[in-house]
Amino acid sequence: MNSKKSVQVGDIFATPLPMNKYGAVKIMNIIDRSYLLGITNYIGEQRPTIANQNVRQILITKSLLNEKEEPTFMWVDGKLPKELIYIGNIPLAQEELGIESNVFGGIWSKECGIDVYYKWREETDPQGFKIEMQKNIEESDAYARRNKLMKPKKMIDDQVFWSIISLLDWSKEGEEAIAEAAIEELSTLTVWQIRHFEEALSYKLFLLDTEEHAKEIGEYCFSNQDQQFSPDFFLYARCAVIAHGKIVFEDILSTPSKMLKDTEFEILLSLSSEAYYLKKGKEFEYESGCSYETFSNKEGWENTL
Repeated sequence: MNSKKSVQVGDIFATPLPMNKYGAVKIMNIIDRSYLLGITNYIGEQRPTIANQNVRQILITKSLLNEKEEPTFMWVDGKLPKELIYIGNIPLAQEELGIESNVFGGIWSKECGIDVYYKWREETDPQGFKIEMQKNIEESDAYARRNKLMKPKKMIDDQVFWSIISLLDWSKEGEEAIAEAAIEELSTLTVWQIRHFEEALSYKLFLLDTEEHAKEIGEYCFSNQDQQFSPDFFLYARCAVIAHGKIVFEDILSTPSKMLKDTEFEILLSLSSEAYYLKKGKEFEYESGCSYETFSNKEGWENTL
């Protein structure tokens, strides 16, 4: 159990791994209650010490996106897990300053160092590792199908979210023109704030994903007998609700019969990705805690699903 009262850049923590082994992670950056972790090379049966060279080296793994060998970093939110054990602090080297990562690991948990275990298993017992991973995937998929729970991650301040939405310019023609000012303003925020904006948007769309709202979207509304209902159009209709601001959103959320009719605003889904590209010149990669796809809100469709 850790006894660290505050987490600092450069701190190294031992992490529990399967098969009675230990790994270690290093704190590379801190923004508010979000921490950028570097997964180190250490894996062993003994708890690592600060003198071990492997806790000073970041694990290199193959990227799932481009097959390149890259250092393993990820952002996590929340409190330091009690299972992690503080072993010391190694100040960042010059080349470690300002490191960025698009990988978000969700809430900080004791499994944060698992990547080094996966690499070790793949190298020492590739066949056994393949069987183990396939079993884990099948069990996870089965659980998800039985009980799919949605929980939002860290979201941007609500006032900031709606201030961005308020910049949608309805005096212009075409969705791209309407959204231009909002995208430009969003691009001035930090990378992490753009992710938090996307999380807030996803959660609000998720809240609107109910059968009662789907029945009120106009010509292509949901009906148990009508096959014209389009899940995609319902998503774009929910986007239109949010695009019209906080008052409209809260009113319709509480009173589904007020749902906007035959109205959509698909480009709202692209605000974060467009802003991120404008800021960084890279594709936006982020998976929200709550899916905004139609039928994701299990409670909202409990009479149908």
